[in-house]
Amino acid sequence: MKSDDFYLESPANPGESPNQSDAVIRSALLDAGACAVGFAEAAPVDQEDWEAFQRWLANGKNAGMDYMHNYPDIRRDPRLLLPGARTVISLAFQYPQAPANNPGIAAYAFGRDYHKVIRKKIKKVLSELPEIYKNATYRICIDSAPILERYWGVKSGIGYRGRNGAIIVPGYGSFVFLAEVITDLELTPSSPSTDKCIGCNFCIKKCPGGALNVNGEVNCTKCISYLSIEHRGEWDAAGTQVMETEHGRNTLFGCDLCLSLCPHNRRTDTKVIPELQSTPEMLTLNPTELATLSEEEYRRRFAGLPLSRLHYPDLTRNLRMR
Repeated sequence: MKSDDFYLESPANPGESPNQSDAVIRSALLDAGACAVGFAEAAPVDQEDWEAFQRWLANGKNAGMDYMHNYPDIRRDPRLLLPGARTVISLAFQYPQAPANNPGIAAYAFGRDYHKVIRKKIKKVLSELPEIYKNATYRICIDSAPILERYWGVKSGIGYRGRNGAIIVPGYGSFVFLAEVITDLELTPSSPSTDKCIGCNFCIKKCPGGALNVNGEVNCTKCISYLSIEHRGEWDAAGTQVMETEHGRNTLFGCDLCLSLCPHNRRTDTKVIPELQSTPEMLTLNPTELATLSEEEYRRRFAGLPLSRLHYPDLTRNLRMR
């Protein structure tokens, strides 16, 4: 399995107690920009949650994301990602909500590539702990390893799952990126989140494709975010019907409707690191101008930005709907 995840080994102070280690790591990661940090024992995913994930796959709700079927043993047990793993550290990093004049782009795409930004932040923290942890090893996972990140977010207590499928971080909402660090350090597990969605059902009622349900599952075959980004080529009849809705027609890249309607996101962007703030390239983006760009111009202009994930033929497909 190819991965660019980061490993680190470091000498340490043998007198450091486990509780001190917990506090040092949590504080350092929060200082680096995370809005929530939690620890969970590295262990197999609970049977009930694993069976729910398997049903989601069996029912085809992953749509064309066939990779979700890959590495089931590793996805079930994060200890297979790192020899001797004892702890899964879950983190959330807040990103700003989309500007008022949003031309149909998911809020997270207005900033720099979060994979690189967050990995750099976490890697720096871990590399600066050489005198505290003896021979510690870490693996950073940011969409680059088969791991159920929302499950671990709940398990580590950083948040709970909303009916829109997102993790809601108390005080920060669900405009957050999730990341995990698997380590062989034995850190004290946080209490799993027991909070529940308030059940207003705004997200379920307003989802243009009817992709959501009360269990917090997302049927990607009906999800505008999936259809506008992950789906390759032309849509089938069902996908076309979703994209022909008013919201679908005005979508260029992703969909935040279910997040923006959530009462937990009625707050200011209280802890957004500078690297995740909106970039000038995205704030000045004009769909009409975008439609005139050649593939080479498109790639050059948006290199290093999330929008570059969208294949050029799929960009032109989305533009045709407007």
